[in-house]
Amino acid sequence: MDSGQTKLKGRLAERPAPVILEHIYQPRLKRDEAILPYLTEANLAHVVMLARTGIVQESDAKALLRALMEVDERGEDVFDLDAQLEGLYYNYERYLIEALGPRTGGRLHTGRSRNDLGATTSRMKVRHLILRLLNQMVEFRSSLLRVAEEHLDTVITGYTHLQPAQPITVAHYLTAIEQALQRDTARMRRAFEGTNRSCLGAGALAGTGFPIDRQLTADLLGFDGFLDNTLDAVGSRDYLLELFSCLAILAITLSRLAQDLFVWYTYEFGIIGLPDRLGGTSSIMPQKKNPILMETCKGRLSHVLGGLISALSAMKNTNYTNVIDVNSESFYLLDDSAGQVDAALGLLQAAIENMEVRKERAYDMASANFSTVTELADTLVREKDYSFREAHHLVGMIVRKALQKGLSATQITSEFIDSVIVDELGTPIGLPEDKVRQALDPKENVSARAHDGGPAPSAVATTIRRAQRLLEEDRHFVETTRHKLQRAQTSLRKTVREMLNG
Repeated sequence: MDSGQTKLKGRLAERPAPVILEHIYQPRLKRDEAILPYLTEANLAHVVMLARTGIVQESDAKALLRALMEVDERGEDVFDLDAQLEGLYYNYERYLIEALGPRTGGRLHTGRSRNDLGATTSRMKVRHLILRLLNQMVEFRSSLLRVAEEHLDTVITGYTHLQPAQPITVAHYLTAIEQALQRDTARMRRAFEGTNRSCLGAGALAGTGFPIDRQLTADLLGFDGFLDNTLDAVGSRDYLLELFSCLAILAITLSRLAQDLFVWYTYEFGIIGLPDRLGGTSSIMPQKKNPILMETCKGRLSHVLGGLISALSAMKNTNYTNVIDVNSESFYLLDDSAGQVDAALGLLQAAIENMEVRKERAYDMASANFSTVTELADTLVREKDYSFREAHHLVGMIVRKALQKGLSATQITSEFIDSVIVDELGTPIGLPEDKVRQALDPKENVSARAHDGGPAPSAVATTIRRAQRLLEEDRHFVETTRHKLQRAQTSLRKTVREMLNG
């Protein structure tokens, strides 16, 4: 059978129209090139199963396996790709039929459909994509914890509503981001578990009348099992929506980190700097060193949200079966979305590992900007038996008076406090000066908050130790899962070689 004949499939008596070629088949073929290794693996597993179940004769199976192994070794170089054949699958089948003849080459598709094959190869591609992202997330979390350990005592101002709130440390901030990424990692792991199920054997939607072994093909391909219902196997892509959701939530986490670094880098804040190699400049203003790293992250991560909306919209109101909206168009922005997250993780890891924290500047800001006065109110509660609401009211007046006089928090004294309180209550408080100084010292503020999860160095050190244990668990998951898939690949090819030699 020549290639001209295979271009005209049984039901269709005409070649594809130019508009179909341009807008459907040529883009599809270009996208399909990325799944060639997975398609070959799925083909190998399917033939092994056909042979073991006796669905095809040993001689045909061996011939198919030899041809498939040639594709495995040479890749797309064995094909003369033709977009008129709708995509990679028919090009692949044409190669086998031309190499082995229609009777043998045509047996590969026994007991399956493009529907279950495409659903399976998509999952194979996505699971490797998830593992790559998980590895990136683990490495970034490792950097956050490592830098946090270096800054257990580095005081900065914590903000609410972008107004000075209370003193924390760089370590406390970085471990907060790391804990958010712990949850992002957990979500991504669950997405992997939902992805790692085979769809082979589902056929077009109703399975097949041949005595196939679905568990065998799932095992040969390193899946954790298969999707039971054959219609669900070809009609669902909710694992993809789960992954897009994970990417979108992760993008939000990363964008918020980028925004904080962006603000801290400004001249007005000035508490971090970045080396010249991570900055940009201006074509006209010679003084500029622009934070292009953070800006790029913030901008690019917006596209990830678009990917989620695109996938959701592609699937909405579709029939629960195999349709192009679901099996193809829903994937349209996956590679781009994953790539944007991958880039942001790399860029922000570079920022965290290379940022210069200007400790004196950060400490001076925390000392002067009234972020310490909550502790002053707590001191009035402890030392003078005020209720917290009374203390809150009194300290609020003290701050207002200080601001009116142009004083910073460092200039508040016991005498000044009494002068304000006398006007309000008619009698001085008499808080000792050393208590005032202690209450308004940012480091003392931090040290006083030593409970679980607090910013005190001892508490953050405990948080880091816990986080490192979780990090190692996630790293172990990535490594063992990657090794499992590699072992499945190696075992599949060993099985093929044994069949060819046996």
